[in-house]
Amino acid sequence: MSKEDRNATERIKAMREQQAAAERRRRTLLVGGIVALVVAAIVGIAIAVQSGRNDVAVGSTAPAGVTADNGILRGKDSAPVSVVVYEDFQCPVCRAFEQNVGPTVTSYVDKGTVQIEYRPIAFLDSASTTNYSSRALATAACALDDGGPSVFQKLHDLLYVNQPGEGTAGLSDAQLADLAAQAGANKAAVTSCQSAGTYDGWVSRATDQASKDGVNGTPTYFVDGKQVTFSQGQDPKVTLTKLIDAAAGSR
Repeated sequence: MSKEDRNATERIKAMREQQAAAERRRRTLLVGGIVALVVAAIVGIAIAVQSGRNDVAVGSTAPAGVTADNGILRGKDSAPVSVVVYEDFQCPVCRAFEQNVGPTVTSYVDKGTVQIEYRPIAFLDSASTTNYSSRALATAACALDDGGPSVFQKLHDLLYVNQPGEGTAGLSDAQLADLAAQAGANKAAVTSCQSAGTYDGWVSRATDQASKDGVNGTPTYFVDGKQVTFSQGQDPKVTLTKLIDAAAGSR
């Protein structure tokens, strides 16, 4: 293993530990907030009934081009190997993986070997002070609906390049709209979409569905329907390459 690969592996290991710590903090906050949530639910029940009617409408809206599994496809339908990745735009490990394995996956997509399905979710709202995970994904959905998968892909990459630090406010909606415009979306359309909360319900539904499907951390990869286990001490790029090559060779 080269020095560069060893560094990448160590960086990913460290970031996994950071995410685990963040998740532990999230669970602590959830437990500590149960009583407050119950009181708030009683006080706000009349408001909830009315807003629930609106949530049904919002929740039924999904951006154009999303699969039945809340994914965005990249690559040819005829590709022999399917790769699925659950990711969170606030997740530092997802960013590290994208830097490490992203170019490799792209090369397989360009060769027609792999079709990748991104299934972005919002697990890590508690890792920011402004629900950044949900806001970033909702903006990505707005950009997807406006500009299609190619615009989503560019914004996907920009969101990782510009990923905010854990515990910060993250990028504002205006800054997210600027990134969407940089990716090729219509800024005015994205801003309007953000303000209306057009895909807020879809973000919640996609995240809930991932939990129901047994996804409890990000990133989570599947190759041809089988979850990938990344072993400590081994470069993730090597693991994923071996699995993709084996799947392609079996066709």
